[in-house]
Amino acid sequence: MSARKRLKALVLPGKIEDELVANATNHGPNRLYFGRMERSLIIIGAGLTGLATGCYGRMNGYRTTLFEMHGIPGGVCTAWTRKGYTIDGAVNWVLGTRPDGMFHHFWEELGLTRSWTIHEHDRSLLVEDHAGRQFTFWCDADRMERYMLEISPEDTATIREFTGAVRRASRFTMPMDKPQELYGLPDLVRMVGMLPMLWFMKRWSRVLIGDFAARFRSPFIREVFSLAFPADTSIFMLIMVLAWQHRRTAGYVVGGALPLVRSIEERYLSLGGRVHYNTRVEKILVRDDRAVGVKLADGSEHHADWIVSAADGRTTIFDMLAGRYVDGKITARYENPKLFRPLVYVAIGVSRELDALPPAMQGLIYPLERPLLVGESEERLMCVRSYCFDPTLAPEGKTVLVVQFETDYEWWATLRKDPERYRAEKERIAADVITGLEQRFPGISAHVEMIDVATPITWERYTGNWRGAYEGWIMDADSFTTTMKKTLPGLDNFYMAGQWVNPGGGIPTAIMSGNHTIQLICRRDGRKFTVR
Repeated sequence: MSARKRLKALVLPGKIEDELVANATNHGPNRLYFGRMERSLIIIGAGLTGLATGCYGRMNGYRTTLFEMHGIPGGVCTAWTRKGYTIDGAVNWVLGTRPDGMFHHFWEELGLTRSWTIHEHDRSLLVEDHAGRQFTFWCDADRMERYMLEISPEDTATIREFTGAVRRASRFTMPMDKPQELYGLPDLVRMVGMLPMLWFMKRWSRVLIGDFAARFRSPFIREVFSLAFPADTSIFMLIMVLAWQHRRTAGYVVGGALPLVRSIEERYLSLGGRVHYNTRVEKILVRDDRAVGVKLADGSEHHADWIVSAADGRTTIFDMLAGRYVDGKITARYENPKLFRPLVYVAIGVSRELDALPPAMQGLIYPLERPLLVGESEERLMCVRSYCFDPTLAPEGKTVLVVQFETDYEWWATLRKDPERYRAEKERIAADVITGLEQRFPGISAHVEMIDVATPITWERYTGNWRGAYEGWIMDADSFTTTMKKTLPGLDNFYMAGQWVNPGGGIPTAIMSGNHTIQLICRRDGRKFTVR
């Protein structure tokens, strides 16, 4: 049998093989593995975190089975095709694309670095003011400094403070080799050496973008900052993103989400892991306050020594476990959620190249002549991102554009109850977006071949993410320094992994969470964690 056929044989979409069911339900979760008893692991969700958890589980001798409600892997890290165009719903850039950067060793361990091609952007963001003047946030901090000094030499001190912070942040590395639960004395000593970085983080996380922008004497620069970023948000994340780009450790993986996910899936299957698609977990089975298995939507039960949920946090805690294992901190977090605001995501395929739109990691922001209504909010700015730098996403000579808006979940959830109104609203927004593009790119409407609109309800239906929050808990000054437990109070043999226990979410964080979860399980089982 060929290697490809062996891989396909391990993927079990739909009904579970009788032999596997017999092993799991009748003969218990253990079996021999290289001369020792093999422990078993059930993972809920085959997104990036679930796949990474499965890979590291197999590397450490666990018999792993993934259950995924959708028909393909990836979860939030996904893409879809329409009329020959590929719409990427996840990847703008990936942290860890440089060998000496944070997260890179995770990508190596999962086998991605051997096959990926990285595109490095020169521009991070383009912003146009109301007079049509364009400002560039360059990825290189030195170039950014020279550029800003040419625009406003009278702001030398403020400019150098800003670009100096970016350069300093680019030299910081966070310890990511193990979860904080496993820190010992040497790790705490190492943390003492990080006090300058922690002071830096604390200082800049308290500076609001609006307050910092007000320091500039140049009206143009002040306007650019006010157009590009919410005034009441911390400038710290802007500094960090520019720092990663300055260091060239946040490139774009050509091909986007699906090739990246498929590579990890192939690594998992090559290690002997199993995955079942179109298979929804409805309940986590518990016996004497110990997780022992899962119950599927078809009524079948499957048992293992360890259960890991890489699925939606709220669904896991309050549906699969019926809210039995919570404390005040968990309850407060879910009753008063600070989540990434969900998106209306408009993708457009055009039968031309847009030479007037230079590629930028985060796209081009410009003011609209007429406000665009999204939900109940008037949007006065358009942010359009071109994927012209990735030839795999569109036919030759054509381009995929993406326009997105933050929106209100409740408004869309109510509208979805009326399918006709819901569909009409998506069509209206699509038409208004084309009008907004026509303002900046005259004649583009004649070249539109494809348009697709995704709403918060799309994200919720497709990924299961609560309230369509595509990266879970938002990263703020509190959550950046707050650790969340991967366990639930009173429940043994169970872990949560992914964006619902790692605030800020994102692709590299999802991978890291899978690694750390297996390290914790290995420690509980008295095994030495290994990567092979």
